Amino acid sequence: MNEIEKLSDTHSENVGAIIPEIWSTLVEKVAEPKRVLRPLIRLNTDLLNKKGDKVHIPRREILTCTSVGEGGTVSPSTLTYATAVTLTPTEYATGVSISRQAIERANIDLKKDATEELGTSLARKEDVDIITALTSATANIVYGGDATGTADIATGDVLTPELIAKAQLRIRQDNYEPNALVISPEQHYALATSSQFTDASKLGATDLVKTGHVPKYLGIDVYTSTNITAGTAGIGTDVAYHVGILMEGKKAAALALKRNPSIDVEYDTLTRKYTIVASMDRDQELVNEDSVCLLYTSDA
Repeated sequence: MNEIEKLSDTHSENVGAIIPEIWSTLVEKVAEPKRVLRPLIRLNTDLLNKKGDKVHIPRREILTCTSVGEGGTVSPSTLTYATAVTLTPTEYATGVSISRQAIERANIDLKKDATEELGTSLARKEDVDIITALTSATANIVYGGDATGTADIATGDVLTPELIAKAQLRIRQDNYEPNALVISPEQHYALATSSQFTDASKLGATDLVKTGHVPKYLGIDVYTSTNITAGTAGIGTDVAYHVGILMEGKKAAALALKRNPSIDVEYDTLTRKYTIVASMDRDQELVNEDSVCLLYTSDA
């Protein structure tokens, strides 16, 4: 008797729910809206469901333009892509175990619950890894208040509209145009309580009042993630801080997909348990670090 027949024998409502192909699609549907970072950066699918284990993403190379007289010869620059970034997908996995007894006795939809957790886990890990890649950038960094490093961060050095403008300037000076700001809930709170967004006389954002979310500032889309890098530092006593990310997304980082979320199922007759493992194959890397600016600010 296969897994489908076993499950249908114990709980008719779950017939077909254990089919890996069907469940894989459901897990991906759960994960998709929970991903904050993937839509913002460059997505490469050259390896998706194909042979091979590496993909190379070229960094931007600056070309020079010179005057040329009549009949003059143009000296073309050679694009060598010598500093291309190599992405090598790695398998990531998470799993749950559900007993046959639980399936028989539960008055909740265990499949739906497990699907939600599997999809959320994969999405969270992906976001964390992309954030880790982005925060490895060191070309542009700004700090809240008058801090010049994490050791100087003090209470009150929160995220402000002025700091966002400063970070925007840093990136523009490197000839990029930032279009996405990813911040922590604490950093979002600092913006949401700023008079710049709440006071109509200061061009307050009506969208914030209606939705509770700062959607855009200085032409930059604002996103909130609980996976933003956190730390403690500061003068005297430790101060909690988060590291926001301002970037020109498609040029800042890349994500290479080798395999979308898939499901493997195993039933252990001796323990009468189903083990469901969700996994995917991917890699993510920082590409052009000068298209990123990190914003270190205190939580309060």
